[in-house]
Amino acid sequence: MDLQRLAELSAATPARLGKLLALLKAPADLTQLILVMTNLKRALRSVEGTPGIRKDVDEGGGEACSLLHYLPEIARLVAALEACDRSQCPAAWLDQSGKQRGIIDAHPEWAMLILRPEAECHASAAYWQHAGIVILCSVIQRTRHQARIGSEVSLACRNIRDIGSGKKSLALLHEIEVGATLDSYRAVALLEDDQPIEGLAGIELLVRKVVNHKGKTREGGGGGNRSARLVERQVVVTDDSDEEREGPAQSVLLWESVGDEQAQSRQRMVGLHPKEAQTLRAVSFTESRASPTSGFDLRDLIRRQDSQVKHISQANQRLPYRYSSLSRSELALAAKAAFQLFTGRERFAQRDEEGVYAGLLLMLMIWLGRPVEQLLAMRVYAHRNELPQQRKGLLAFLQAEHAFVLPIPSPETRNSLQDDAKKLLYKAGDSAPALVDDVVIVASPVRIEQYISRLGLMRKPRTKYCELFPETQRAAIEGAMRAAVSRINRANRMRLTPLRISQVLFDEIAQQSNDWVEAYLLTGHRFTISEVAAHYYSMPAGYLEKRYHDAVVGLRNDIYRYLGVDEKHFHSFKQVVDNRGDHGSKLNIKSPLLVRLVKHLKHELRAARRFPPGEESWRLIHNSFVAYIAFWILFSTGYRAVNDLVFRWREIDLSTGFLVISDKDDETISQARVVWLLPELCEQLRRYASHLEMLQARLYRREALCEHIEDVLSEPRPSVPLMFFISDSWQMVKLSPENLRRQVPLFTLPINSSRHYLRSALRAEGIRGELVNAFMGHAQQGQEPFGAFSSITPVEMYRELAATLGKLCQMAGWTVQQGLADG
Repeated sequence: MDLQRLAELSAATPARLGKLLALLKAPADLTQLILVMTNLKRALRSVEGTPGIRKDVDEGGGEACSLLHYLPEIARLVAALEACDRSQCPAAWLDQSGKQRGIIDAHPEWAMLILRPEAECHASAAYWQHAGIVILCSVIQRTRHQARIGSEVSLACRNIRDIGSGKKSLALLHEIEVGATLDSYRAVALLEDDQPIEGLAGIELLVRKVVNHKGKTREGGGGGNRSARLVERQVVVTDDSDEEREGPAQSVLLWESVGDEQAQSRQRMVGLHPKEAQTLRAVSFTESRASPTSGFDLRDLIRRQDSQVKHISQANQRLPYRYSSLSRSELALAAKAAFQLFTGRERFAQRDEEGVYAGLLLMLMIWLGRPVEQLLAMRVYAHRNELPQQRKGLLAFLQAEHAFVLPIPSPETRNSLQDDAKKLLYKAGDSAPALVDDVVIVASPVRIEQYISRLGLMRKPRTKYCELFPETQRAAIEGAMRAAVSRINRANRMRLTPLRISQVLFDEIAQQSNDWVEAYLLTGHRFTISEVAAHYYSMPAGYLEKRYHDAVVGLRNDIYRYLGVDEKHFHSFKQVVDNRGDHGSKLNIKSPLLVRLVKHLKHELRAARRFPPGEESWRLIHNSFVAYIAFWILFSTGYRAVNDLVFRWREIDLSTGFLVISDKDDETISQARVVWLLPELCEQLRRYASHLEMLQARLYRREALCEHIEDVLSEPRPSVPLMFFISDSWQMVKLSPENLRRQVPLFTLPINSSRHYLRSALRAEGIRGELVNAFMGHAQQGQEPFGAFSSITPVEMYRELAATLGKLCQMAGWTVQQGLADG
């Protein structure tokens, strides 16, 4: 009906007008029709006189989809609407409020043209030129997409709309020369230093796709109505770090998904088509194309998802397609090749300067285990007195001490400690402040100084250090190192890669300590699970020093044995620097603080029991009793202080002490874990149940309270929180972190500090990392407790933990206390 009325007004056929409205992605109610058509006419007229752009538009989508061929109909329609009897037209057609009224997402081209004459950009010729190009290119892209929306259209229209509404400066747009083409327009008006101008990136993406794919169509659409299902595919992963690309490829299974509506929205924001995932080869993050996509450039995705790429580069697990660790014989060949490459013996005699540096780089990859990019930035100092005060990220070699300076990352903390918390931690708790972004200086068990001294390094101006690898040659040095590794592979039919070589020390440290945290801190190979565990773990610098020496000495002895090096030639190194302080968690709670906390909780409970009998004294006894038990549970189980601090009756078996914890989980309980309670703590919970029975009997007048206690004690065990506080107004108060902190105001540290204490204490007592991680809820790949790849059973795990947990409980002073049940 609307088409027929418009056809009568403009003397055009309904089919012709329908085609025009379809090209504009018009809404069904034709919101603000006269305003859109007036602005459309001006935008098209602004580019009509540039023959190069007009030619590109015709070649890109054909004359049938070029809005320029509809200019006569548009002009007649505008004139007819302005001269018609307005009472005969719908009010939405004649509305000139300039408000898009919720059509931006579904109809971006139409919304872009809703612009009032009072806008600042209305008098700008450059603005209308850019708007004209965007509307023409949008039509071409929609034709290529088979009428399905492309995100580049939305982004480009948003750029123009933001400038038209004044959100972004009009100075971003420059007038277009008469002889311009789409290609020259993109290069001159949309790019700066070969990068899209900020604020015009959507227009640049749209124009580039039109220019690069003139006349092409996109078969298959953008995924249609495919559901957001998971697809399992076999993917062949090649080793991109090997120039020769020799040896067998490795196949892995990856999960891919077209994504839900939220994921599709994110894809549109970064320039992808909806319901279509693209393959991004960055660590273990992989998405698949739902159908072939003409014009997709991987660089666009990486540039526009830069923050996401940085995040996913720290995969939650080690790479699933990572090769197995190198054998000692393979590593011995790499060490031999590094020596020959540096000294020029045998087949590497014809080496250049990059070859010498490449040999040294290969040695450092073995003995430091650091990523290549860190090693290339390594510095050389004469002695440790020349080290800078700010040592964050500093990797260096000290010639006088023949030692390495290893940067130890400090886990980020969400909340900085307040002064009263620091006083409690350091003064009352006898804890030394944890070192932040500091270093550990370790003597080298191998003779590295003799190689570095041969290089004749020059000190940089106004500095106290030399660059070990010249900055201008680093790319060539890395290339020479990779070429040498490829030659080893060809000669020995092996599969060495720089990544495998640099991870050998990581694996050696992890094998000795059975924990990835120490390996992560000493080598810099980052994995999310290791960073999370390090957040709760504090260790002395001397411990890290010993871990490094044990691992390197073990590697050295095995490698030298394969190379036939006599033991009398082993380097007898000495650790001349005494590393002090603690690394890791800033909440490095020591035993004295926990002992003082337990004494304070017992004192509060005894003080409440000395009050004259009555409802108020019973309330105080209950609250003090609950606080004591809650802290005992937190410091004995590593329960996360997320919301409700303690479990429910149904989640514990008091006869065995096994407890199911799902403190940071979803509805499927997929991350729940099993922990074990000491017999003393189980007995304390039985006393708590007796306490509740006595409390219910004494407070029979408080009906709401009695009903709640009845729910807690009833059979079968309900899903009611086990513990609660009672407020001054006799209301049930949830046992949350904030409420527990109010009950014990002297404990100013975060409630979650119990996890920091427990992980550090268990590791200090020699409990292997696999058990600690399972107990804390930090299970790693290959270490899932009771899973398909684990040989651990609950009974075996807690048989090994029982003695240590009992010792920690006794050291802290936890003992079974009475509530009201004793009289």
